[in-house]
Amino acid sequence: MKSVTGTRQVDLNISTFVFVMLMQETVRADEVSLPPLALGNTSFEDGIAGPGILLEAPFEFFWSDNNKDSMGHSLPGEQRIRTETFLPHFAYISDFKLFGANYGVEILQPIVNVDLNIDNGPKGSRTMFGDTIISPMILQWAPVSLFGRPFWQRFNLSLIAPTGAYDPDKSINAGSNVWIVDPHYAFTYQATDKVEFSGRFQYAWSGKNHDPASFLNADSIQPGQAFHMNMSVSFAVTESIRVGVAGYALKQITDDKIDGVSQEDSREQVYGFGPGIMFKHAKTSILVNYYVESEAENRAEGDKLSIRIMTVF
Repeated sequence: MKSVTGTRQVDLNISTFVFVMLMQETVRADEVSLPPLALGNTSFEDGIAGPGILLEAPFEFFWSDNNKDSMGHSLPGEQRIRTETFLPHFAYISDFKLFGANYGVEILQPIVNVDLNIDNGPKGSRTMFGDTIISPMILQWAPVSLFGRPFWQRFNLSLIAPTGAYDPDKSINAGSNVWIVDPHYAFTYQATDKVEFSGRFQYAWSGKNHDPASFLNADSIQPGQAFHMNMSVSFAVTESIRVGVAGYALKQITDDKIDGVSQEDSREQVYGFGPGIMFKHAKTSILVNYYVESEAENRAEGDKLSIRIMTVF
């Protein structure tokens, strides 16, 4: 892939910078939810990039009829969850160097449709704006040699602002009403001319929601801290097509809090795994991943389809 910054033509892989906010993770068995996090929204060649502009149109589809409790047991009754998310995404990496890396910024704005039918829980459908995702600092390093092969890496200081639709009296919201700090480190290792390994490691910290759902009768809630990651491996069938597998994992490592009191059995986890394919033509790529989830606790467990259309300039 080629991108032009000023008069200089440089390499820019357009599968980078993706941070997608999804609503499906907000429906769970207990009273405080982790904010929407980027699970499986990046995969092949994630760490490769260079100066230029990225425009991306990601679409995410999630469906589940299985909500899990803190022990991983399915909850009884109707547990229907359907979401569709569109996430316009703009990213820019400059020629300016900071800590030896090219400096960049990005912004993403999710639009979410949620359709729920939960026994003794929310029912109905809403289309809403989600919380805005911004990064005031992307650091993209040029590749280094690892065992004689190119190794790419990037650091991104991702922040999520509480701009999405939120009402403590409504049962369905797209906004979390908290500030979230969710930095990540991404890499790609080009093991051979055809095989690459990519990964992204993220750590999410959430602030306090001082206007929680009315039924809690609380002054504040705070989701616990969580580690999450995406991993993938792909093989170049041709110059235009890559195939492979990808997966993600989420593990909450501290308890949720209500009015400052830790909540027992409140930690979430889930794993997802499935096939993927990437098509490239000129400056545009299309990447499709399908995931089947397992081992969920305190959250919905289902299937996810991710379709990303990306162009660089």
